[in-house]
Amino acid sequence: MPGYRKGEILSHLLLFARQLKQKGLKITPGRVVDAVRSLRFIDFSIRQDFASALKVNFVSSKEELAIFDQLFEQFWNRFQETLAKVATPEEEGEEWSEVSGDELISIIEEQESATPEEGTGEKRSPYSYSPQEVLLGKDFSQFPPEDTGVLEQEFARLLAQLATRISRRREPSAKGREIHFPRTMRNAVRYGGDILELIRRRRKIKPLKVILICDVSGSMDASTRFILRFFFGLQRIFPKSETFVFTTRLTRITDILSRYKWQEALAAVSKRVLDWSGGTKIGHCLHIFNERYAKALPAASAVVILVSDGWDRGDPELLDAEMKRLKRRVRRLIWMNPLMGSPEYRPLCQGMRTALPYIDDFLPASNLRDLKSMGEVLAALSAN
Repeated sequence: MPGYRKGEILSHLLLFARQLKQKGLKITPGRVVDAVRSLRFIDFSIRQDFASALKVNFVSSKEELAIFDQLFEQFWNRFQETLAKVATPEEEGEEWSEVSGDELISIIEEQESATPEEGTGEKRSPYSYSPQEVLLGKDFSQFPPEDTGVLEQEFARLLAQLATRISRRREPSAKGREIHFPRTMRNAVRYGGDILELIRRRRKIKPLKVILICDVSGSMDASTRFILRFFFGLQRIFPKSETFVFTTRLTRITDILSRYKWQEALAAVSKRVLDWSGGTKIGHCLHIFNERYAKALPAASAVVILVSDGWDRGDPELLDAEMKRLKRRVRRLIWMNPLMGSPEYRPLCQGMRTALPYIDDFLPASNLRDLKSMGEVLAALSAN
């Protein structure tokens, strides 16, 4: 396939995707990336192949198909001119098909958001920065309400990456549906290169029990909604997970997160938790958890993620005793603190100092990148 000018092709494709979105189709940067990746397997000059490649990525119903067919005619006529413009390696560098998925996402989001500065007619380079990286590193306390939609997309992307990473794990199995080609070939060496046995494999299913305990006191208000949104997604990736929230009392919300969509779940949680944004008694709440829930856990069977800034109005001796009990029962004890996003942060408050000796991983929880890192920790644990 010749090295078409990727900037021109992408601009046409983005315009087409934007028009489809305006007509009601659910077009996301991820879908556009998938569509672009599929183009490497077709001949650009064949209309039917091109339409099919875009159709499978953009269309989800018969109603959307009619809209797609109508707009594709206009898109194809414009695109014909682009096909005649072929770039040499010296002109364009790498071929379109060699552009990575992450780079494409950056280009797509940059071109979607970038507009020429008024009066200058200048456009920013699509390689100048990645809006996704900016979002990942932005502190939760700095997100205005109007960015909710963008955040939802990023949460969906983050959780989809985590789910995909976990689902890709495979293990040998005599009854597996997939053929494990590397092992099959290695096994054939013993028989002079003849394949006498097909080694099969299956998806490695090793459920990780994750217990999520989140502080929803007043000092956590800036981060609570975002962290609970992450927990909402994790509960779907790890079906055996349990989710609790606490202030001066502990409340189990596993059933709510399982039953409702996110916005409905958030409203239901706020109604169930009567002391939302109140004070904090971490030791007392951990005592309730240890008595009612942790006793039923097989030893070293669960990963506990406790999210709190450590500001505690309760008895430090009780907190020390309950952290010690919890540490003996669980496989891994992780504490995430939103305040760790600040370079000046030091764990000086009494609650945090008391808890630190029992923590396996002390991690930040101030932005999407921190939550992504936590997801990677869970993915690694689920593989072991």
